[in-house]
Amino acid sequence: MEITDPRLERDISIEQNGLIYSDGNRAVIVPTSTFGVLRKDLYLNIGKDRVKGFLIRYGSDLGRKDAKVILAKYKGSPIEEIIRKGPVFHRLQGHVIPIITHLKVKQRGDKYSIYLEGNWEFSYEAEEHISQFGTADEPVCHTLVGYVSGFLTEISNQTVLMKEVSCTGAGDGTCRFVGRTSDYWTEDMHEELKYFTEEPIVKELELTFEKLLEERNRLKEVSTIYNKLTEEILRGKDLDSITDFVYRLTKTAILIENADLQPVASGGIPGGQLTVLNQEFKEFVQCKEEMKKSISRTKVIELDDHMRVTTPVVLQGKTIGYCSFICKECKGEDSVFLQMIIERISSICALYLLNKKTEAEAEDRMKGRFLEQILNNEFTKEEILRRSSFIGVDLFQPYYMVVVTFELFNQNYKTELAFHEEVMNRTSNYFKNRGVHILIGQQADDLVLLFLKSEIEPNGINATCQSYLEYLVNSFSQVTVRAGISLQSEEISRASVSYKEALTAVRMTSEYSPIQAFESLGILGPLINISNQEEVEKAALFTLRPLSQDLNDHKRMELIRTLYVYLQNGGNLEQTSSDLALSLSGLRYRIGKIEREMNQDLRNPEVSYKLMLSIQALISTGKITI
Repeated sequence: MEITDPRLERDISIEQNGLIYSDGNRAVIVPTSTFGVLRKDLYLNIGKDRVKGFLIRYGSDLGRKDAKVILAKYKGSPIEEIIRKGPVFHRLQGHVIPIITHLKVKQRGDKYSIYLEGNWEFSYEAEEHISQFGTADEPVCHTLVGYVSGFLTEISNQTVLMKEVSCTGAGDGTCRFVGRTSDYWTEDMHEELKYFTEEPIVKELELTFEKLLEERNRLKEVSTIYNKLTEEILRGKDLDSITDFVYRLTKTAILIENADLQPVASGGIPGGQLTVLNQEFKEFVQCKEEMKKSISRTKVIELDDHMRVTTPVVLQGKTIGYCSFICKECKGEDSVFLQMIIERISSICALYLLNKKTEAEAEDRMKGRFLEQILNNEFTKEEILRRSSFIGVDLFQPYYMVVVTFELFNQNYKTELAFHEEVMNRTSNYFKNRGVHILIGQQADDLVLLFLKSEIEPNGINATCQSYLEYLVNSFSQVTVRAGISLQSEEISRASVSYKEALTAVRMTSEYSPIQAFESLGILGPLINISNQEEVEKAALFTLRPLSQDLNDHKRMELIRTLYVYLQNGGNLEQTSSDLALSLSGLRYRIGKIEREMNQDLRNPEVSYKLMLSIQALISTGKITI
């Protein structure tokens, strides 16, 4: 209920000289906005926690003084009545309109046990905090808390601790407070005690100096570790050596994982535990859908059997892995120290990986340029074999040439360039991770790969390409990938011929058969691969007339496609209908139209063979695309 009193409870007088006195004490009238400016300056100069303590003690002094006035003025009145005078005095100071909603008092000798709940309306502190800082993330009516605490402490003859549990300054609907004497305290109130006790500034300075000294020593130790790690990198040490070195320096286990959370290097972790620790972390991340995204800075992560101090390894704006200290407990000062070290190690890892990435890209570019020169017949066989020794690829043995082509949807020129670069990098890493040595190059917009037969045994070239294409499809959405495989060749000097074989094969692929080997083309392969492409195209176009009269005509090309799928399916209408997503009646109409226009019986095996061979010839030369 709201406490009001028709009488003016405070003795306020204005002397002849204009000075104002309240209950015998000189008073001043100050706008609340002045307190807002003072509050802001204090926040900026001594910090939020110290300001909170300062304002609470300031308010407590005001409350104690008013309590002494009320006790003297209303001596002998019931304790509840005296307590209810407090909100009246508080209101008359212009700070707030207090409302007591619940009051419980018990006398215990010369002391009183008090439990108090209430609301504050029109708090000047909440208004000024919002004006100066905006909405806070916790209650801000510190002088009001101090006032009620000091007032009730003086009245009850024992410590009363107040807590604001909701505040308009923090975006709540009302300012609500709870007050308890020590016998009503709960554990969550003990944290507030520090704000009611004034710490001597000298003591604070001593503690601050000690912390600064400790921080300096830790920074010195971290700097020493960082310098030693940098020296290890400059000496050419790998990540395993670095992690072992870190473990010896810190006596704390360390684990480095890649972006897919696969272990890359570790120190101080027995082999049997590594898999368990890694699996537990992966399960934790999988349970938290947004966890991986949230590890954008150093975090302390608590798992069932261990704790991690984890930080991302960032290279060129991308997270490429994670560094973690593994420990039973990573709390307090130890946690802060480990966080400082792990962040330095992360930068060392990024430096190491950048160096390795630069080396790998330079090597890949050199190999790619070498393959392109081979395909363009720029070297003799002797030069090829001599240069191949420099890049660690033995070209004296049998090999296959593979051409991989891509169809990108909704891509602009810049995106396409970035895509091809990304494909090259991922392809290189894919085969390196599998221990397969290859040469990778580009011809036009196609990727060209040279596989040594010995490198892909016992899987073979077809299974190797199948797995590789599945990897590309899973890695890149909205992209169609197809591959053509050459015949096995024994002579590197005939690499350009193998390339043409693979190029012919890839043209014969379709969405139903994305991988095509040149040897599966039968007589068609050698027929097209000799220097008679123009004559073959002319004969094929003549055989397919009149459908081939205008290959830019969409309707005629659709008829050729229908004929090709129909012939591939051996005249099976149901299968052709399914492949073309066309109704049976619509398919019969098209087949009938084709037979009428060409004046041919498609059920005649000789006719079917000639038409199929002609369409395949045009596809293999790139004249048409199905």
